[in-house]
Amino acid sequence: MRCNGKKFICMIVLLLALALCLPRLVLGAEADGNLDRAMQAFVNAVKSKNAAGILAAFSRTNPWILVIYDVNNQRVPASRTPVSYTRMQADFRNKTGLYEDFFGFEGPQMLCDNIIYMKKGIIRKGTTFTPGDRTLGRFYITWRQEGGKWVISEIGETRS
Repeated sequence: MRCNGKKFICMIVLLLALALCLPRLVLGAEADGNLDRAMQAFVNAVKSKNAAGILAAFSRTNPWILVIYDVNNQRVPASRTPVSYTRMQADFRNKTGLYEDFFGFEGPQMLCDNIIYMKKGIIRKGTTFTPGDRTLGRFYITWRQEGGKWVISEIGETRS
């Protein structure tokens, strides 16, 4: 069998490219699966009112952003508030602020309600999850990778 020099070089380049890309494709699929599992674990933690499980979804070192949209204007955020892990821990310990958002209380619909209702269907676009039920207003959870793990980077919701 005769080997054509150009074909041989093309085959080597193709095999090399495949060898370089394959691990990224496999790791990308694994990362996507881990993101879906992270989201499911977070929803389960909120549903079961598991403070440690909720806190595990957030970075200990970098804040996440709570984005609030007004019910009358859901195009432009009414506020964007950075929230630290330390603040969440304090609020959960003192049963104030974010504790009420995540664990609920007698009153209007809260963040926890939106998360629990996501079980009716979750739509994922990239690293952002939204509920399948659009009657909840503007609501989403966006994740980012940090230190080999998925953490929540932003939660947006509509409040009146």
